[in-house]
Amino acid sequence: MKAARFEAVHELKDRYPITWLVCIAKVSRSGYYKWRKAQRFRMARQQRDQIIKEHIMAIHHSRPFYGYPRITVALKKEGFCVNHKRVYRLMREMNIHSIIRKKRRYFGRKASVVLPNRLNREFQTNRPNQLYVTDINYIACGQRL
Repeated sequence: MKAARFEAVHELKDRYPITWLVCIAKVSRSGYYKWRKAQRFRMARQQRDQIIKEHIMAIHHSRPFYGYPRITVALKKEGFCVNHKRVYRLMREMNIHSIIRKKRRYFGRKASVVLPNRLNREFQTNRPNQLYVTDINYIACGQRL
């Protein structure tokens, strides 16, 4: 990787001329100076990433079922201006995954009303129109059951 070669050149630049070192490391001289100039920006980005990682970990501990989209929204509510791809990358680096909850199809729906069995399987009567029996399993509504 070029960054390792640039670091080697940077460590040895006090003892040997830079022109020799970049020739041996097979990197360009302008590339070395560009890498050295961008070094403080990399450090600042790493510090910002570390702060965001701490906030992501705090959000994950309080709400472990949040994935990267919800964590991005939570970070924006805290005042961070972050992209969802950055949050995804940082969560992947920290090996954080959302806990997938069990899907409940009928969550919040009330149970059906079950009336008591008053006939007790005695369907014979002495008079007409005294006893009516029905059984509703489903009601067809168009194409749906």
